[in-house]
Amino acid sequence: STSTSTSTSTSTSTSTTTSTEFRFCNFFPIDILFILDTSGSIGVNNFAITREFVLGLVDKMDISPSGVNVAVMLFNSAQTTLIEFSSNKGDVIDAINSYVYPPGNTAGTATGAALDYAVNTLFQAGSGFRAQGSLVYVITDGKSQEGASVVASAAANLQAVSDVEIISIGVTAAVDENELSVIATGTGTDNVYLVDMFEDLTQEFQAMVLAPACDGAIDTTTTTTTTTTTTTTTTTTDFVSTTTTTTTT
Repeated sequence: STSTSTSTSTSTSTSTTTSTEFRFCNFFPIDILFILDTSGSIGVNNFAITREFVLGLVDKMDISPSGVNVAVMLFNSAQTTLIEFSSNKGDVIDAINSYVYPPGNTAGTATGAALDYAVNTLFQAGSGFRAQGSLVYVITDGKSQEGASVVASAAANLQAVSDVEIISIGVTAAVDENELSVIATGTGTDNVYLVDMFEDLTQEFQAMVLAPACDGAIDTTTTTTTTTTTTTTTTTTDFVSTTTTTTTT
């Protein structure tokens, strides 16, 4: 005689995966320029702090061809472009990291010349400037060696750039608050930030000065949850097993 037996078993398992994407904010598609003081009074250690501060800002930005573009320049008695307006975050970071602050640096602080350099060299189409809104950060630890009228004239030229906002960041008590106010856009000291020491250039301070680049809420978190259900059915007939697996997401 022939014996036939059939058995069926079904098992179901469900797994849930949650992924979170953090964005600092929805950035305006603007051109952002950093003008960084590298005069002799800064020193190697303080410039290292400034570098990390700027890198922290850059890291938060949505840098892309259709988003934020970034340029970086240095100034003391002379001016240097680290990178023209770029849509590549990696290139911007590499450029910032490429500069080696020279030990024994005794260079002065020609802030007015730096502002003129920004207008004549970087805020030009040939340097990638898109003329669709811009934000400038001037970070310095002292007063310009030039006369007040020189700085004021250069500041006026920079403020004449189409749709520009200028933020002055002064570090240490050696800065001239009035000079920083002349450079910055806005009313009075609206766009002037003063800190006592370079160590005050913190994450919280980054968030404060980056806010003007944001269109909408700061600290945007997008959470995506995916649930996967897997059902396995095994049928055994006369010791021959057939397994069917169905996955549903």
